Amino acid sequence: MHQTAHKIALPPAPGTFVYSFDTKVGFKEQYAPTGVTGCAIGFGTGGCAFPGGGSLSLPEFTGFQMQNQEFKIFIPAGTRSFLFSGYAPQGTQSAFVLRYGKEPTRVAALSGAEYQNAQTGERIDTSFSRLIKEDVDHFVVHDGGGTLRFVGGQLDANRGSTDQGKWLYVRQLSGAALFDYQGAIDVDMPKYAAGYNAISWTTSPFPDPVDAASPGGGGTTNPPPAGTTITTSVVSAAGQPLKLDITMTQAAADVAANPRISTWVAARIPANGLFYTTDVWFFRKADSWAQLVLPFPETVAYTSLGTNAASLKFTPTLDLADTDLRAFNIEIYFGYKTSNGTFVSKGKIWPQ
Repeated sequence: MHQTAHKIALPPAPGTFVYSFDTKVGFKEQYAPTGVTGCAIGFGTGGCAFPGGGSLSLPEFTGFQMQNQEFKIFIPAGTRSFLFSGYAPQGTQSAFVLRYGKEPTRVAALSGAEYQNAQTGERIDTSFSRLIKEDVDHFVVHDGGGTLRFVGGQLDANRGSTDQGKWLYVRQLSGAALFDYQGAIDVDMPKYAAGYNAISWTTSPFPDPVDAASPGGGGTTNPPPAGTTITTSVVSAAGQPLKLDITMTQAAADVAANPRISTWVAARIPANGLFYTTDVWFFRKADSWAQLVLPFPETVAYTSLGTNAASLKFTPTLDLADTDLRAFNIEIYFGYKTSNGTFVSKGKIWPQ
């Protein structure tokens, strides 16, 4: 979610009520720790957005559909309370599963009885505390009224806060498209700042925290996969569309830790002075090519949330012959995502 540009409000000049905005991408830039406890991260407001506490604004994105999609929100060290909601069309039903610190295990739609139980047992005002403290899937369903509340409440009654930063993962299981989202975070600013300064950042041009837990007032990080090997061979005849045989071999410990896995096959067309002035990436789905539209990489996955195993085989057909691909210096890459949300790029797999 943080890879979508956020318009962050700046304080008005003294004596005025005219607000300007600073558009930033990536959590590192969006939420640098300035301000004081009880007031907003990223800018000083001269006051607090909520009585008795401050907020970190997550701007609203109208028309931002997320039907049957996944997204994640970083909950930083020092978070005392968290509010998050979205909007779905009135009179519709939608079901979501949330989990703090790792991807949810649930992928199937809820049954009618499960949906009803989630609706009648909803306790949004205490859901933030339960998400942090309970390592289980949490279900949120739409009551048909438009606004859909995902999370609310304080960590505890004593204004306690999170000791480390982790991602909150959200997966839509069924229902109408989610059109926008908004929320707020109340933080202990010194604790937040210490956690922010200890974060390990991704190598993206617009950095986010890595998927593993980020240090704060304590906590540990998740270890990377123990070892994965990729072997690739060409199984198509000369002159025919290139078909690759990709074999992925993993350690038993990695399979046990990651029961579900998504994979990506990508083609990079390097800048060539003809049609492409910059590198362009296309992603091979099971039956077609597509371009990535952030923040939904799962929509261009070759396989999505499949059952993991010690040895996996993928045989993408790339539609063009070897000679056609080489004419544009096209390279094929492979990557995968583990159950805790960590993306692992195995780099170029063709030509070798």
